[in-house]
Amino acid sequence: MASSRSGFAQAIEAIGYADYRRFASSLLLTSLGAQLIQTVVFWQAYELTGSAFIIGLTGVARAIPHIILSMAGGVIADRTNRVRLIQTGQIANAILVVVIGLLTVTGHVQLWHVFAVTVLNSGFTAVTQPARTALIPHLVPAGNLVNAVALNATISQVSQIVGPALAGIAIASLDTGAAYLINGALYFAAMLSIFGIRAQARPEPSDDSPWESFLEGMRFVFQKRVILSLLALDFAQTVFGSYRALLPIIATSLGVGAAGYGLLSGAPGIGAVLGAAVILGLGDMRYKGLYTIFGVLAYCGSVILLAVSPWFALALVGAALTGAMNSVQVIPRNSAILTLSPDALRGRVEAFRSMLAGGGPPIGYTASGALAAAIGVPLALVVGSITCVVVVAGIGLTRRDLRDPDLGARVEEPAASRG
Repeated sequence: MASSRSGFAQAIEAIGYADYRRFASSLLLTSLGAQLIQTVVFWQAYELTGSAFIIGLTGVARAIPHIILSMAGGVIADRTNRVRLIQTGQIANAILVVVIGLLTVTGHVQLWHVFAVTVLNSGFTAVTQPARTALIPHLVPAGNLVNAVALNATISQVSQIVGPALAGIAIASLDTGAAYLINGALYFAAMLSIFGIRAQARPEPSDDSPWESFLEGMRFVFQKRVILSLLALDFAQTVFGSYRALLPIIATSLGVGAAGYGLLSGAPGIGAVLGAAVILGLGDMRYKGLYTIFGVLAYCGSVILLAVSPWFALALVGAALTGAMNSVQVIPRNSAILTLSPDALRGRVEAFRSMLAGGGPPIGYTASGALAAAIGVPLALVVGSITCVVVVAGIGLTRRDLRDPDLGARVEEPAASRG
């Protein structure tokens, strides 16, 4: 029976589950660390070279590990303790950013160090992300799944406000090395905060080989064509609607420096929190596919506003709107995919999603950087956004299953325990 509680009440109720509180704390710290390292890498690459193309190439360094390792992470997530796997990635990233922080502080950092850290950080994230998402349905009752996904998105987007702003402040008032060291502390705290989760973190044992497990996951994804359609919408947004790698140049052209860059990087998080609040209020909404389609289209319009803004304040509005529209499409899409996937396969389904979600943005960074180097930042963003609109409209018009009002309707699973 559908719950009579509002979406906000369900979201608040999720905090009443001790396992979810631990997970949410770890997610917040991990997301802060991820946003901070990405922001600092973009700035340091630009500081070392002054090249939009080099900033874009950091996207290649981030994309390749995601594309190669995400599916391996999915197989591991469906065969091992998911909490321990998450913790391993967190401590590995903590060590990694402390090392480059010390290299930066001592004046020994080189461009290849920046690329090496980007590759390794992306690799650790790719291997552990499937386990993180596959764990969510075990932390709250089935009736709270959409709202838990929305709350997770809110946490991630709050990190997009605080993380880039923290990076900008740390770079401006301390230095780039100090920003990396703060990053390391966040990853280490995230590893500690996830201790004590009592939910079932280890999937049922499988007699299949890792390769057979991989193939089983791929067969499921490609048989569920609606999942592919949902992922294609997001991939189009992250590749063709990419703008983050160009924010240092936009900030410089508007004359606002590192502090303004931090604000521009954080503005999407503010918008995303507002967008997630709207979705939270809707609860387990219908027409999840249409929310995804129109959310991506509105996102593209927001990127165009950011691209053509002659004033910093208007650019902030455009950046904030990208975050709001991203929440409108991400939350219904992710909750639908989780519901459509059985628990025994969630790690591998999430791995495929993570491969695209993690590989798409860096490919977009690279493409937008190369295009901006050729035709300028504003025109590059406009061209990319229009391309995204054409692709998404084509998918929406040809895939009737995306217009199903009951797409991703929840199914009951064993209830999570309170603590």
